[in-house]
Amino acid sequence: MAAMANEKRETTGGVVPHLTPYELAFGHAYFEEDRFPGIREEAEGRGVVTWRPDQFMLLGEVGHLLQELMPEDDESAEWREAFERYGQLLFHAYHFWRFGRQLYVVEESLARWLAGDDIEVGVWEMTPPAPAGYVRLPKNLFWARVEEGETPEPVDGFFWTMVGTEDPAHAPYERLDQLLILGMRAGRPGFGMIPVGTELVAAPVGHWGDADARPDGPDFGNILPGGELQGYHALVTEAEALKLLSRVFWYVATRPASVGEPEEVEGDGVEALPPTSLSFRRVGEVERHG
Repeated sequence: MAAMANEKRETTGGVVPHLTPYELAFGHAYFEEDRFPGIREEAEGRGVVTWRPDQFMLLGEVGHLLQELMPEDDESAEWREAFERYGQLLFHAYHFWRFGRQLYVVEESLARWLAGDDIEVGVWEMTPPAPAGYVRLPKNLFWARVEEGETPEPVDGFFWTMVGTEDPAHAPYERLDQLLILGMRAGRPGFGMIPVGTELVAAPVGHWGDADARPDGPDFGNILPGGELQGYHALVTEAEALKLLSRVFWYVATRPASVGEPEEVEGDGVEALPPTSLSFRRVGEVERHG
């Protein structure tokens, strides 16, 4: 780590980040001051490990909140699918709140490098920058489909939940859950979601940063007609989502100078969506000196 002391972060200023999916769905005092504290109180009282989704979903407070958020139960297949999606979003939103609403904004030059094929992470035990948070990706750089055959949408970013079993902020870790968020744009109702969850005992060499993640093509290869001209990338497989997450975590952990100081949006920004009201940190490339 001593070699990292001579690194200097190259700042580009970057665009003003728009509001997060957390703010869009749960950024209200009703959740942050009433319902989420109620979930935490029940979990602590019952000794429930909330970072395991199956246990989280069995909490009474979670069930009651989902009943409020969901349309009337009609027991159809569509309703059950919607219930599962709402549950996955609530799982990540609760842990995002529980661990301090950590928001990281990856700058475009770094995101492009992390999606390249000239990186070798090597031996490294994956470590998240916080037990839970949200990584905002550059606008329209990564694309994905919620379902096979559907129209691709831009990936806004991803939630993660990776909580230490003894100390939330430190190893050992048993599980990683990730939720890709697609189609955050003005005029679109809601957003798309792609959940990825895995027991960490299955992680190859502690991370997915060096994995061959797409069997039938180059990892992160474009899927849009003409997208190569724009330098677009795509996430087609779960392994690609885990690979990108692993590389972001690796870069932040091994190059702490890449992470800027906390910022807050001043003014209204220039995006069609309102700017985020959350504090955030930019993650950019670092320049080596010596």
